[in-house]
Amino acid sequence: MSKGGKSYWVKSGSYSISERIFGQFIGFGNMFLLLRIVSKEQFGLWIQFLILATVIEVSRTGLIQNGLIRFLTTSSEEEKPKINTASLFNALALTLIVIILIFTIVEPITAYFYPQYPELVLMFFYYSLTTIALLPYLQFNYILQANLDFKGSFWSSLTHKGMLFIYIFYHYWNGIIIDIFEMSLFLILAASAASIVGYFFVKKYLIFSKSIDWKWVKELFHFGKFTFGTNISTIVYKFTDRTMVGIMVGVDAISIYEVAIRITNLVDIPAISIAAVVFPQNAKNSLKQDKDSIREVYEKSVAAILGLIIPVIFFIYFFAELVIIILGREEYLDSVPILRVTIFFALFVPFALQFGTILDSIGKPKINFRFVILGLILNLIFNYLLIKEYGMMGAVYGTLLTYALMFLIQMSFFYKWYHVRPWKPFTLIPWFYKNLLITILDFLKKK
Repeated sequence: MSKGGKSYWVKSGSYSISERIFGQFIGFGNMFLLLRIVSKEQFGLWIQFLILATVIEVSRTGLIQNGLIRFLTTSSEEEKPKINTASLFNALALTLIVIILIFTIVEPITAYFYPQYPELVLMFFYYSLTTIALLPYLQFNYILQANLDFKGSFWSSLTHKGMLFIYIFYHYWNGIIIDIFEMSLFLILAASAASIVGYFFVKKYLIFSKSIDWKWVKELFHFGKFTFGTNISTIVYKFTDRTMVGIMVGVDAISIYEVAIRITNLVDIPAISIAAVVFPQNAKNSLKQDKDSIREVYEKSVAAILGLIIPVIFFIYFFAELVIIILGREEYLDSVPILRVTIFFALFVPFALQFGTILDSIGKPKINFRFVILGLILNLIFNYLLIKEYGMMGAVYGTLLTYALMFLIQMSFFYKWYHVRPWKPFTLIPWFYKNLLITILDFLKKK
């Protein structure tokens, strides 16, 4: 069966979902252990470090990933070596810019917002080495995804995230006090190991031209610049609440807020996974600009995500205290009212994420960028006003209000452009359950 058929979706989906499941659970496992071996202040400081590090890496991914996947997927075999070389050049140039920025702006930013934590500066100086080690790992993963080979990206990603988990678990098991500065230094080793693992899977696709094709450098850059802006805006949008809580309320408050958000993020796994599978497949059909196909892909992918997450949302809402005690600690029961609101973020995420995925995959990142900027501005305004008035809960309500308003705006445009019906995914949930049951039964029969 072709890569566009059922086997593609089953195989690619299984690796993609497995990667996200393991990634999210490893990240959650890191939090679970850290809550038990570091103070609230140290945990909050580590989260602030990760937020800034994530902004750096997601911005780099935005400029490189989608353009490389799109053009490798839709271009001829003779053009692919030129595309690989041009993409690598862009990645090297951006990495150099990132390192320069780290050494020029991190210190004044930290001194302004967190003068009591000068160790953050040194953590980022060492993180500049991590960005270098991450370059081949990320580039390998993009090429693997473009070739619809999700197995390699699964194992390299598992290595990257798993090594940090092993490091934290070792300290927890042996009762050794963990130093977040040393932990940030360990990220270099984890990124290097992931690059080595990724190489063994991607080497058959690593075909480069001997010279740089500047036409492709420009083409990739111009395609990626909007995704670059979108990714930066999206990640700032995503972390606005936590960052503003840290600045306006305190680092300790981030710890409490983060526990609720990490639990909510576990519910987002199906949305992120299905988006990763939809993008390269939809990119192949982008030249046709078939509105009926775009609508069908959107409505069915959102329905699949909703079918997976709605039962979990209700469980977590009604058993929030039990979830916090089991996954966090009794010391973090202050997170319960926050969790009971943040869990409803997950209802809006499938619509927003697939909205952006569809626009990027059909070659309209510029439009997606504008919507993300609008969401970011609204989130900044709502969070600032409501945190000022209600503290931590203000961040929760501000973010939920942003999600709801952006849902109405995005769906009105999608209905106009592709006649996407925002209510349709809910009516398709029984269809998803039926097909899921058939798939499971077929799998059991083969066994």
